[in-house]
Amino acid sequence: MTRLVGLAALLLGACSPAPDKDGTPQPEPTVTAASEAPAVSLVGAWRVAGIDGAPLDASYAIALVADETNIWWQPECALQYREYSISGSRFTAPTRSNANLEVCDIGYPPELEQVWSALEAADTIERTPENGVLIHGNERSLLLFSQ
Repeated sequence: MTRLVGLAALLLGACSPAPDKDGTPQPEPTVTAASEAPAVSLVGAWRVAGIDGAPLDASYAIALVADETNIWWQPECALQYREYSISGSRFTAPTRSNANLEVCDIGYPPELEQVWSALEAADTIERTPENGVLIHGNERSLLLFSQ
C-alpha cells in the first residue's frame, strides 16, 4: 500500500508544472476556450444580403469577391473595391476615392455606394448564427453570405 501511495504522489508530481531554476513553481498553462469563435475570413465570393439592417430587396444580387486585403465588385475594371484589414473581431476599411482614375464604362447597382459606405464606417466583423458575416459599427452594417 505504501508503494501505491508513493507511486500516486510521483505521478501527481509529474503533472504539476516544473519549478523554475530558483525553485519557484511555474503557473499553470492557459487553455484557450473551445467556445472562442475563430477569426472571420472574407476570402471568397459573397452575396450582399442586407445593408444597415434592411434586407437587400432587389430583382438582382450584388456579388462581391475578396482576397486577404481587398473586397471588390466585378468587373475589376470598374475599380469598385475597398482595402480592408481584420484583426480578431476588429474590422477596418479606409475611405477610398476613385478620383482621376479611368474605369470601364458600365453602370453600377445603386446600392453599391451604400455597401462601400457601410464598410468604411464599420469597426467590427463577426459570424452570424445563420453562418453569414456581419460587418458593422457606427450605426452602419453589411450582411454577407458566402456564394
